Amino acid sequence: MPGAIERAECPLVTALPSSTISGLMDSDLSAQQIAWLRRQAQVITVTVWVDDRWSSGILIHRQGQTYTVITNQHVVDSGQRLQVVMFDGKRYQARHQRHSGFKSDDLALLKFQSSEVSYSVAKMGSALTLMTGAPVFASGFPAKYEVSSKPKFRFTTGQVSLVSSKVLKGGYQLGYTNPVEKGMSGGPVLNRWGQVVAINGVHAYPLWGNPYIFMDGSKPDPALFKVMKQSSWAIPVDRFLRLAPAALKVRG
Repeated sequence: MPGAIERAECPLVTALPSSTISGLMDSDLSAQQIAWLRRQAQVITVTVWVDDRWSSGILIHRQGQTYTVITNQHVVDSGQRLQVVMFDGKRYQARHQRHSGFKSDDLALLKFQSSEVSYSVAKMGSALTLMTGAPVFASGFPAKYEVSSKPKFRFTTGQVSLVSSKVLKGGYQLGYTNPVEKGMSGGPVLNRWGQVVAINGVHAYPLWGNPYIFMDGSKPDPALFKVMKQSSWAIPVDRFLRLAPAALKVRG
């Protein structure tokens, strides 16, 4: 499939029927195809608990009984106890695996072990080859402020609004129209083939701070700033794989 980035032990969750592949090449996606994409997102999107609050993450790698989850650094910045909860409700203790390659990028890796269940992990694609208007799908667990609330999976549809030629601080480069809420940080952005192409991290119209500053310190012009502010933002998988090329390799 276009833009596929193959990695050992990173299979697609389920085989995609040839009839579905044909349909996904069209500009419009059927309700059946979107339902398929939702299922793909749900099994690879995990709840990341940091002490008593939650956010999201993506199950990206398995080696034996050890699994790797990618999320945002701002998700794990404050807190001591890390746990991940899978789509089947099972909860695992996790540890933050610091990676020197990320530096100022808003990325973090978590590790956990499971000897009970063999979970499927994400298949990855490229965000940087997407065109404006291409359909994308974002998922995660929006954070609610009620004490009694529990994480609820959310899957949103939208399209690419901008693939920035310059990288924003934190590594953000993909803008899209999908509504992304607090708590969905660290969750996946998928393309029409069910491949993870980016990691959620910034919702539209942020309430504080200015995330629209490029890595070199420059700022977008007013017209570009308007598009950026109206968009959700994610870090391309392409950038993650370039910064941490060994993260998905099977070690002997």
